[in-house]
Amino acid sequence: MLKDLIARINPRQPKPGEPTYRIALDVGTEYVKAVYIEQAGGVAAIIGVGRAHQDYADMDSGAVANISGVTRCCRQAINQGAVIAGVKPKEAAIGVAGQHVTGVARTVTRERKHPERGLTRRELSQLVAGVKREALREAAAEVGEKLGYARLDLELVNSSIVDLRIDGYQVNNPIDFKGRNVEMTVFMIFAPLVHVGAIRTIAQRLDLDLVGLVAEPFAVAASTFTDEAYELGSLVIDIGGGSTDLALIHRGGIVKTKMFAIGGRAFTKGIANLCRTTLREAEQIKLDYAAGMETSGEIRSIIAADLEIWQEALILALQEIKKGQPLPPRIVVCGGGSGLPGIMEAIASPKLVESGLFAVVPEVKLLRPEDVFGIADPKQFLSEVQDVTPKSIAFQASLIEGRGSTILGGVQQG
Repeated sequence: MLKDLIARINPRQPKPGEPTYRIALDVGTEYVKAVYIEQAGGVAAIIGVGRAHQDYADMDSGAVANISGVTRCCRQAINQGAVIAGVKPKEAAIGVAGQHVTGVARTVTRERKHPERGLTRRELSQLVAGVKREALREAAAEVGEKLGYARLDLELVNSSIVDLRIDGYQVNNPIDFKGRNVEMTVFMIFAPLVHVGAIRTIAQRLDLDLVGLVAEPFAVAASTFTDEAYELGSLVIDIGGGSTDLALIHRGGIVKTKMFAIGGRAFTKGIANLCRTTLREAEQIKLDYAAGMETSGEIRSIIAADLEIWQEALILALQEIKKGQPLPPRIVVCGGGSGLPGIMEAIASPKLVESGLFAVVPEVKLLRPEDVFGIADPKQFLSEVQDVTPKSIAFQASLIEGRGSTILGGVQQG
């Protein structure tokens, strides 16, 4: 007891060159995944993974509905991962998703008082802080209006400088550049305080030091960012158990996200309702259908009807993130729900062109864990399609420095 208390008050600092460890938690609707990260010599690697199945009442539309239940499931995944990794780190970063997580992009122009001086990290942080305050008011009003509340408390989850120009000259690393006029586009993701508060409570109950929150659509988009996406734009679709998350990449960064509360669990509920069976039995029927082991016409027609509903919801969500020009005709898909037969066809459907979203039928690619760069997985703990999101969260978790807010995205800070 005394030893633990002293360790909390004065934690041991790692020696130079000594590896450091951190946990990335993907709190999904169906599963919690605890990914153990080792960082040594500037290289991040996955050294263990733990998984635990959520109860049906624990999550709702990608958000925490039962703090005690989710905490119990997280503890199970963490303990399992610790046995494999052989370490028990205190630091953790946790993924955040859900239909009320909102992405806002703002472009502002500021005139510097001392254009003859090089731009410093401190000055850049001050510029970004002003943009965040303005965006917070805008996001709170937008989400509050959707939910019917006059006031709603939101909290910043991620911020990304998408584009930055000094006197019209585009720069990727603005530190030390001189000039008077700074034009900056910052993309920010906000989540309701009740959602963020639940995550923090879970971290406290698990006795973890929460070093950062990572918005899941941001994590996937930022961690699979290719040269083609940078130059030509792309759309990321992450189909989870409780929600579908979208992220639009444009002008060298993530400019918009959108979530809607239809994921793989909706298909399970459809089977359970029409076949009059339990949710767990319906989930197994769905998995058997996806594996080609269930071939009955009844199941095929049930899933086809739900696919039409999902496609209509996708079209509505895409219409919200569309900005003037047609969406980029390159789409990457991930998540456990992406393996359901018919999903890829629903995305690459001429119906999306007829809706005015795309100029041509989009090219659709299924993401795999090896498409996530920046973090090694030598023992291939994460090898399935549904592992793209936890691996992406792990990579973003490895980038967080200390306990401060980290600006992640297309433009570097130096």
